[in-house]
Amino acid sequence: MHPVMFTIPGWAFKVIVPLLILWGCFSIVVSVNRSAPQPKKPDAKDGEKPAESSFTLPADSPFNALVSIGVGLGVFSFAAPISIVGEGPARVVSVLKQFANGAAWRAPWESLPIYSYGVMLGLSLVAGWYIVLGLMRRQCPETDKARIEEYMRHMADCYVFTAFTAVAGSRVLYILTNLSEFPTLWSMLKLRSGGLVAYGGFIGGLLGSIVFLRSKGYRLWPWADAAVPSLGTGLMITRLGCYMYGCDFGRPLPPSAPGFLKFLGSFPHWADNHGSPAWQQHVALGFRADPQVCERDYHGLWNATERLCHISHSAQHSVPVHPTQLYESTLGLTLFAALMYLWRRRSFEGQIFLSFAILYGIGRSMLEIIRDDAERGVVGPLSTSQFIGIVSVVICVPLYLQMRKNGRPAKPVNLFAPVEAPADAPAA
Repeated sequence: MHPVMFTIPGWAFKVIVPLLILWGCFSIVVSVNRSAPQPKKPDAKDGEKPAESSFTLPADSPFNALVSIGVGLGVFSFAAPISIVGEGPARVVSVLKQFANGAAWRAPWESLPIYSYGVMLGLSLVAGWYIVLGLMRRQCPETDKARIEEYMRHMADCYVFTAFTAVAGSRVLYILTNLSEFPTLWSMLKLRSGGLVAYGGFIGGLLGSIVFLRSKGYRLWPWADAAVPSLGTGLMITRLGCYMYGCDFGRPLPPSAPGFLKFLGSFPHWADNHGSPAWQQHVALGFRADPQVCERDYHGLWNATERLCHISHSAQHSVPVHPTQLYESTLGLTLFAALMYLWRRRSFEGQIFLSFAILYGIGRSMLEIIRDDAERGVVGPLSTSQFIGIVSVVICVPLYLQMRKNGRPAKPVNLFAPVEAPADAPAA
């Protein structure tokens, strides 16, 4: 169990950075050419549209191009052996100036450790892509192939935009609940410092979806119904990343807990003299326990003033705790299965979304009772996520009842039936 799954060597970035930037520049050229009026063929009839090429590139929009260039410059600013001077606009200018410095390209570059949570987050986004777009495709009432393709392109763009706003929202909520960790704006932007909060991603993704769909003239509820099952798989996958890192852990297990649960809930002191967040918290901040249990069962040091138990810095593992990461991963899998079962039986638009909000709100609030990590934030006697979960249930239950009575009916969809071919398609 270790947060670093693998490491990208520095020499690889010397290839990745130019490719990302060149790909972004090429995509801008492609986008400009496609938006320019196409010359009319000499033998074309009046009113006849020029034939469109069947070949398209996955990154052929200005937005994707700018993202590619921005990621390339960001990787360069991290990996290149240069001194980035200043903050804010001065820092950006420094990166751009030194990007053209040949010495920076000749010197060795820094390697990049890839963390378990980042890998699992990426896998969850890939899985979500196929789930969301698959469900959206099966809601298409049109038989016109061109209209369906245009609609699905918009839905793909909506997924990308929603994913960005979800990650941003999860980061913002983490910052708000741990402001003392971020003294400057740039410390907030360093994604390798601190973490993300699931409910922040839920709220950020919802707001992003509303903004995008309204700008394109689409309704929210069909998209929301198709999107939330992917949140179940997202929870299932990303919480495995949390488990490998050792964050988002639970309270200490009682001495009588089963052995396998103690094994799953013990997080290590790594060989680099650091440790998992669970180990660090038990060493530095301590945990609540009876004095006898602290010394006899946990081999800890009892602090009578704080009435807390601390383990020794030489301890190889944390105290066995509830592996709440695995509990929530199981909750995510259960929610995904329940929502997919409900999908084929839904009676009104918004039913899947509201069902997720209610079920996850209840499940997360219950899990928060046995969570013990110090970075969750609090709202009165409740943790931040517990407060949001309870509020979401209070709001969504009456909304569910009202929409079941007066909402727009949802057309039954057979997930396992083949997609209907256009009416003018030739018979097989």
